[in-house]
Amino acid sequence: MAAIIPLIILTFIVIGYLAWQSHKRTIETWRRVAAELGLGVSGGKGMSRPTLTGHLAGLPATIDTYVVSSGKNSTTYTRYLVSYPPLGFDLKLKREHAFSGITKMFGQQDVQIGDDLFDDAFLVKTSDPSRARALLTPSVRTGLVRMLASYGTTVVHDDHIIATKVGFESKGEVLKSTIQRVVATARLLASPSAGVTDAMVVDREQGLLDDVAGRIRERIEATPDDVDQRIFEVETLAASGHEDEAADRLRELEQLAPADPDVVGWREALDTTRSSHAKAPAIDADELAKDLFAGDDLSFETRSKFNAKYADAPVSWEGVVKKADADRIIVTVATVRNDLYGNTDIDVVVPSPSGRRPVEGEAVTVAGTLETIDPLMRNLFLAGGVLR
Repeated sequence: MAAIIPLIILTFIVIGYLAWQSHKRTIETWRRVAAELGLGVSGGKGMSRPTLTGHLAGLPATIDTYVVSSGKNSTTYTRYLVSYPPLGFDLKLKREHAFSGITKMFGQQDVQIGDDLFDDAFLVKTSDPSRARALLTPSVRTGLVRMLASYGTTVVHDDHIIATKVGFESKGEVLKSTIQRVVATARLLASPSAGVTDAMVVDREQGLLDDVAGRIRERIEATPDDVDQRIFEVETLAASGHEDEAADRLRELEQLAPADPDVVGWREALDTTRSSHAKAPAIDADELAKDLFAGDDLSFETRSKFNAKYADAPVSWEGVVKKADADRIIVTVATVRNDLYGNTDIDVVVPSPSGRRPVEGEAVTVAGTLETIDPLMRNLFLAGGVLR
């Protein structure tokens, strides 16, 4: 027994030394990221953890840590906080969760914005519902949906936004990417008209992808460090079939936020080979919709699944015309329930369809070849479309 005691002591010494060296490396990483972003550093001496503060895109930004204790256990969190001018009313917005229904039973009702998709996905507490609805325009809602899909712990307040992650973050790329993404979303809330516009979101939803891609490029040239706008552009280009251009834009984006989940995911998605399913057997619209849109997949994951299982497949589906104009028809072919998005329509966009010209609300049969997908908008694009 006596011989074992020195070994136990040595083991504890080694473990302590390794922990100290790891802590030192993490402190050095935080200092390096601070220098790259132009942030100041306080703390970080001994076994303490540093705090990074300063301004990014003109907004006060902080990266720090805090500890939550529960009995004998404690958990460290890394926190990313960006402030903006007060909105002038109380607001707390976060993702719906498994216990949301229980809290509502006890009177903690959330405000309904009027967008079923958004209302099913988020809890909104506010002192002024009308002003909250005015703030949460289509472009702001789209940015928040994208943000909270990738960073599910995000909470939006009336004068700041916070994202958290378990642990004392040791990867510099994650620190840099996360704060850049939080800054972009904060800027969207502070100045909605300065980023992706409502018109861009509506037009993208209606399949006007090339036009939207050109307009967002003009915004990016004016504010090249806006991660939210750049992700919107990559998604739009990929959905329109301009994969090489999307890959070029993504390389630019990787310089700003290399470890952002959407950036990493879109790189993998654009590098994935598309499989042709031109001779696939008949595909049921409801089954495809459930497979692609009912789960928790992010946009790039849905696109990769589409390319692997459905690209170029011939389809013939019944649906209801949502929109009809001179050069495109949009037909709703299915509705699915999604944990993030709630109940959502799955639409087929048919550019220059042949066959009869229907009116909105009319039941039709649409046939053609599945060409591409816009996962965020839940749109499928059909080549050689025919309406019957």
